[in-house]
Amino acid sequence: MARKLSRRLKHTQHLIWGIPVGLVIILALAMSVGHYVHTQKIKERERLTYHRQVQTAEQAKNLAYHSHKKEDIQSAKKLINKLQPKERHALNRGMAQLVTCIADIDKAKALINQEQQTVTEEGIKQAERQLKFLDKPEERDERLALSHQIKIAQKRLALQKKLKDKKLIALTFDDGPSPLTTPQLLKTLRQEAVPATFFALGSQAQCYPKLIKEENDLGNEVASHTWDHKNLVTLSPQDEKQEIESANRLINKLTGKQVSLFRPPYGSYNDTVLAQTNLSAVNWTVDTNDWRYRTSEPVVANALTYAHDGAIILMHDIHQWSVEAVPQIIQKLKAQGYTFVTVSTLLDVQDGGAKAHQVYFGR
Repeated sequence: MARKLSRRLKHTQHLIWGIPVGLVIILALAMSVGHYVHTQKIKERERLTYHRQVQTAEQAKNLAYHSHKKEDIQSAKKLINKLQPKERHALNRGMAQLVTCIADIDKAKALINQEQQTVTEEGIKQAERQLKFLDKPEERDERLALSHQIKIAQKRLALQKKLKDKKLIALTFDDGPSPLTTPQLLKTLRQEAVPATFFALGSQAQCYPKLIKEENDLGNEVASHTWDHKNLVTLSPQDEKQEIESANRLINKLTGKQVSLFRPPYGSYNDTVLAQTNLSAVNWTVDTNDWRYRTSEPVVANALTYAHDGAIILMHDIHQWSVEAVPQIIQKLKAQGYTFVTVSTLLDVQDGGAKAHQVYFGR
């Protein structure tokens, strides 16, 4: 009996001692599982953080692809260099392609921009050959834009050949548009199938945007005559630039074209004025002095007396008598064998195109 009791007592003691040991084991297991879960969470956060880091680098690379800006390229390179070798090497290959892509585009642009000044068949062929290298998907937009520029250069070359041996003359009209007189002038130009160049004031273009659009839509050229017709040489360089460029921006927006000309009010300019813009200044060789008169006869007489091959004729579409003089001027000069062209076309044929910071008078 005593032995049985002793064995039961020992068994009970073992059970009692086993409980804390079991608890310790359970606690240890729980802590181990908790540590594992915590470690996995940290790894998952690190994985997500790195994934976002890779995404940020890819976005920076894509931005650089589209902008081609040096600062964007440098920013993308810095982000890429922080990545692990696998991703870093993959994205750096893309950056190397981007640098090559930009170099190809710059070469094509240089050729085409050169051709926009002096158009030659060989120059256009060189630009076309260079465009063939822009075959990467990310170069598609640049390729289409430059291809469009080549087509423009080809049209200019064809026009130059067509007009090479003709007597050319350009009608220009300043200070408009005016709702009282410009519509009548546009009707005459349309009926006579004659293009003209309108040097419009920005303030007038702002008031009568539909007339600017109509001038352009009928095949005429529209360019800046500054915003308020101030004498540019009396202004500060900043104000000179504002006068020229504000009108130019508005007119380009209304016409959807990028005309590279402007006419300084009163024909007044100096080197400082020319330095404020990349546009070419255009004055005139034949002044009808239409602002002096109140009838069309002396305006017609002045135009016909001084007209010559390569001339740029100055008139104003804000005077009724000037507008009334235009049909006679056109018909009589046509009878003398003249072909009417815009100023840009005239300069294309005579000078191979207008150059920035230069002033042109015609011949």
